[in-house]
Amino acid sequence: MSNDHSLLQSFGALLVLDADSRRILAVSTNFSRLTGIPSFAGGELSLACVLGKRLSQRVRRELQGEQRLPGPLAFIRPKHSNVRFQLHAYRADEQVIVEIEPLNALGKRRLLGTVNERLMHLAEATHQEELLDSLVNAIQQLTGHDRVTVCHFDSDWHGLMVAEALGKNLPSLLGQRFPASDFPVPLRQTYEIHPVRLIEDVNAPPETLMPERQTSLRGSFLRAPAPERQRYLKRMGVRGSLSLAVQGDNAGLWGLVFCHSASAHPVEPPVRDAVRTLVQMATQRMLLLRARQEARYLQRVQDSLVLHTQECNEPQSPQQILYEQAATWMKLFRAHGVVLWVNGGAYQAGVTPAPEALSQFVLRLERVHEHSGPWCTRELAKEPLTCSLAMPDQCGALAVPLPMNSTQRAWLIFFRPEQVETLYWAMQPSSIPQPAVIAPPSVAWYEEVVGKSEAWQRVERLAAVDLGEDLTLAISAYEIRLLNMHLERERQALAEANQRLERLAHFDPLTKVWNRYRIEEAINAELVAASRYAATFALLLFDVDNFKQINDTHGHSVGDDVLVALARLVESSLRGCDHLGRWGGEEFIVLATHSAADAAVGLAERLRMLVAELRIEGLEQSVTVSIGVAVWQAGDSCKTLISRADDAMYRAKHGGRNRVEMALEPMLPLH
Repeated sequence: MSNDHSLLQSFGALLVLDADSRRILAVSTNFSRLTGIPSFAGGELSLACVLGKRLSQRVRRELQGEQRLPGPLAFIRPKHSNVRFQLHAYRADEQVIVEIEPLNALGKRRLLGTVNERLMHLAEATHQEELLDSLVNAIQQLTGHDRVTVCHFDSDWHGLMVAEALGKNLPSLLGQRFPASDFPVPLRQTYEIHPVRLIEDVNAPPETLMPERQTSLRGSFLRAPAPERQRYLKRMGVRGSLSLAVQGDNAGLWGLVFCHSASAHPVEPPVRDAVRTLVQMATQRMLLLRARQEARYLQRVQDSLVLHTQECNEPQSPQQILYEQAATWMKLFRAHGVVLWVNGGAYQAGVTPAPEALSQFVLRLERVHEHSGPWCTRELAKEPLTCSLAMPDQCGALAVPLPMNSTQRAWLIFFRPEQVETLYWAMQPSSIPQPAVIAPPSVAWYEEVVGKSEAWQRVERLAAVDLGEDLTLAISAYEIRLLNMHLERERQALAEANQRLERLAHFDPLTKVWNRYRIEEAINAELVAASRYAATFALLLFDVDNFKQINDTHGHSVGDDVLVALARLVESSLRGCDHLGRWGGEEFIVLATHSAADAAVGLAERLRMLVAELRIEGLEQSVTVSIGVAVWQAGDSCKTLISRADDAMYRAKHGGRNRVEMALEPMLPLH
């Protein structure tokens, strides 16, 4: 009896070859029936006998030294059948696996036209809901499945059905949640390696190998579904299934696209390829839309204080700043209370804890939260740091340290109320695997989540850090003003404070390189010189690849070490006339004076290779950067120059990271 790993679906045939791709060791039991080509007849059979001499030589040539063929091969065997076939081949241990599927006539031009039209719709989508709705409708049009849904994973790997195109034969799943137990780690890992999975007929008897062999077909597209997956789909009323992975921006799974049919449902290879192209396009568009939305939000938060301080003739006290900005900040961060803790005192707005509880909260933060990143929770009552504090009206908190000097920190703290949430589950979540019983939304099992606030999104945490940096400068400026009022009596104190302000105003407190404001001043000065003397210069904008993954996996202290070591390495590698500044987060800018395009690209490549050799204690993986290079052109402003460098850096990201990309030439205005 064959094991489950050697069972195959019948919509394709399979050959098992020796390591040289010459001798056929086994074939699937449906091989002759599907292809019309005789298989074993009691003796050995060569690949050339089955596929023909020319095609077998091509397979051997393209597999030589490679794990798999670079792409599918199409062929026809007129003596045996007039049907065209598609062939995939890959290595598995000391054997070569060949998968063969028939290619039925589909009308390539019509399929291509449909795909192009749907790609245009996806490219025009302006928000995620519209994008995903267009995606599921396009996939249903191409495949004809009864139900196409997009499932998004939350941080606990529970799945939420966020988009759906529905036919007549299956119930709706839109808005329902599926527990993480339905998506075990091995299943998710399989999708990361093989992003497309077709089960043509869950009830079809599987094919086996002939003669019987102990051959693992885990990597085969034709592998039969595991018994537990068969049972799961049957309980859902699903007979035909096509699943596709939706990758996130850090190479992890964002979610899955499920195509289900109540009856057996074949999907031709060209259609599968077209659907995968649509999913990839939608994924890239979704990531772009999210990046744009986050950029707009970050700019709004930054402008909230910058524009306010520009309107004021003199620096304001922390109390005045909080009083005038509290409503704006609470709206931006969806908070109902905000506290600014400075010099042992609290300035409060909205709904905040009592002074005693607040004082204890800050004291504990100072003791346990040593790094410069934010601290947050959505369950104050269960968080070890705060569970013993009396804060009945608060459920979530986000606290950002403000480095006033080397020994003292202020704190900006936002509070959120409880957010009662009703979650509709297709089945009751449990740590013990349960039979899948799908219910319509009207009778679905629901859970009322209490004791939690809304989750603090990643972009909100980044924005809070940016705001904290601006607020640090504003508070420091106010303190300098107070010291200037006592110039005659406290001249020494004023000098020390001015030095501190200089460091805060011009240098990043973590990496000790120029901060955003100082590097921006230098760029503006270089723009003036370039316009006057035509002295060309370049900007290199880069950030650390997969930096969020480093922080999440190894902690913010290791992330800080990466930024500090990176800044020191790059700064020590520049000419005396070049400058390095931290633009924000993990982004840095190099201002390369007197540099044309070739020199700037050469500098970027040299820095990229230097960084790749950097080693950080506690971090096994190498550190890489993606660099965008923009050379000054007549008519450039600071904003347009940085924007072109930023676009080039994102192209480097999407091109595979650890790359250098040159900015596109600016569009000249029409006259």
